[in-house]
Amino acid sequence: MRVLCVVVGAVVAFGCSPPPNPSGTGGGVASVGGGFAGVGGGSAGGSASAGGRSTAGGSATAGGMATAGGSAAAGGAASAGGVGGGGTGGGTASTGGVGTFVRVGFYNQYLAAGPDGSMHLTFLDGAAERAYYAHCDTRCGDPASWSPVLLRTNAQLGLITIGPYGIGVDASGRVHLLLSGVTPSGQTANALVYATCASGCSNAASWTFLDVSSLSTGRSAVSTERPFMVEPSGRVSFFTSDPGVYFACTSGCTTLSNWSANVSLNGNPLHAAVDGAGVTHVLLRQGSSAANEKLLKYARCASNCTMPASWAISSLGFLHNSNDYAASLTVTTSGRVFMAWNQGVITVSTADNRKLQVASCAGSGCMDLNTWASFTIGALDEGTEGAFLEASGESVALASVSEFDLNLRACDQNCQLPASWSAGGVIDNAASMNQALPPDTGTSCSGSSQSASWWPSSPSVGISARGVVVVHNPYGIVKCPSSVNPMRVPPIGRVISTF
Repeated sequence: MRVLCVVVGAVVAFGCSPPPNPSGTGGGVASVGGGFAGVGGGSAGGSASAGGRSTAGGSATAGGMATAGGSAAAGGAASAGGVGGGGTGGGTASTGGVGTFVRVGFYNQYLAAGPDGSMHLTFLDGAAERAYYAHCDTRCGDPASWSPVLLRTNAQLGLITIGPYGIGVDASGRVHLLLSGVTPSGQTANALVYATCASGCSNAASWTFLDVSSLSTGRSAVSTERPFMVEPSGRVSFFTSDPGVYFACTSGCTTLSNWSANVSLNGNPLHAAVDGAGVTHVLLRQGSSAANEKLLKYARCASNCTMPASWAISSLGFLHNSNDYAASLTVTTSGRVFMAWNQGVITVSTADNRKLQVASCAGSGCMDLNTWASFTIGALDEGTEGAFLEASGESVALASVSEFDLNLRACDQNCQLPASWSAGGVIDNAASMNQALPPDTGTSCSGSSQSASWWPSSPSVGISARGVVVVHNPYGIVKCPSSVNPMRVPPIGRVISTF
C-alpha cells in the first residue's frame, strides 16, 4: 500500500516571524502536528450523505503586463516529509520549502510527476502572453530550482492569448503538453497546439510543436480546466471547450494524421482523467436546472473512445452555483473517481449551500449519480476560489482555498469515507505571502498602501515518488490612500514542496 504523507508543520519555518494574519487567525502557517496520517488519520468534518445533490435536466449525447523579472524564494528551505510507504510518521525526510515566482500574470499552472520522481510544471505569465515549461528534481520549494524555459508566445502563434491547458509525462519520461488560446477574427490556426519533448526539455530547441486545430476548426481549450490526459504508454488525449470535441493520438503524435477528433460531447468538459485500466472519466458542465443552477455531469468511456457510441453521459447532474474553475476531478489507479466542488447557493438541499462537496463512485454504475457517496468538508465558502483533487495510486490529496488560507488534506485509502481523510492544515496563507512580497509592490502606492494582501487562488497538486508539490497563483487586493476603491493586482506564483 502506498501511503500519502505530507508534513506541513515544517512550513512554518519557511516564513520567518510573519506579520499578523489579515484573517485574524494568529499569523503564520499553522502546524498540523506531524503531517497527514494514513487510514483513519482524522475526521474530515462536515456531513455525509449518499447520493450527493442531483437533479434531472439537460440532454446527454455522445456524437454529435510585463514580467517582473527574476524569482525569489520565501525564506530558504526546511525539512519536510515526503511520500513514503508503510507508515504515517512523516514519510522519507527530504528538503522542501515554499517560494514565490515573481512573475506578473502567473496563471494556468499544471504539475505532472515523471517516472523518476521529479516534477514538471507549465504556466503562463504576462497578459496571457507567454507559456513556459519548468522541471525540478529537488529543493522544489525554491523557484530557482525550476529554470523555466519559454515555449511559445501569443505573438509567435498569431494568437490574442496563449496558455497551457495540461501537462503529462509518460513511462518513458517523454513530456507532453497542450497549448491553446484565443484566435483573431477569421483565424483558426494554432488554437490547439500539441507540444512534446523526449529529453533536454529545459532547452526550448528540444521541443516539437504540432498544430492540430485543422481537425476541428473553431475549437479551443479556453474555458476548460484540466482536459489533457497522458497515459503511461504515451497515448495522448484531450477535450476542447463546449461542445467538448475529443482529440486522441495513440502514437507518433507529432504527425497530424495520427490524431483523431471524431467525438463531441454536448457540454463543456472541465476535467478529464484516465485510470489504470484505460477508462476515461470526465467532469462535464452540461445544461442547467429550472432555477438556472449549473449541472455538473459525469461522462465515461471504457474503450474505443474515438467512437461516439463508446461514450455515456449521466442523465442527472450535481447542482452547483459557483466558479467552474473551482470544480475538480481525479481518479485512482483502480478506477474510483472523485469530484470536488463548492455548491454555492442553490434552491434545494440548502443545508449544504456554500459548502465544499466531495463525491465518489467506482464502476459502470457511476452513470447514476444517485449511487455516488458524498460528504462536505471544510469551512463555509471553502473551495470557491479553487479546489483541486489529485490521486496517486489509491491515495488522494485535496488542496482548497479558504479566504486567506490554502489548505491541504490527504487520504491513503477508502477515500470515499469522510473518516479516512486527515484533518489537514494550512500550507500557505496571506501572512506568509505578504512577507515574501509586499502586495503593493509596483503599484502607485508601493510601500504606502492603506491596506494590501495576497489572496490564494487556483491551486494545483502534483504527487511523485519523492513527495508532493502544490502551486497556486495568489492575486492581490490593494487600497491606495488616494483611491476610493481597492484595486486587484495581477497574480504571481507560489510553490510549496515537500522535497
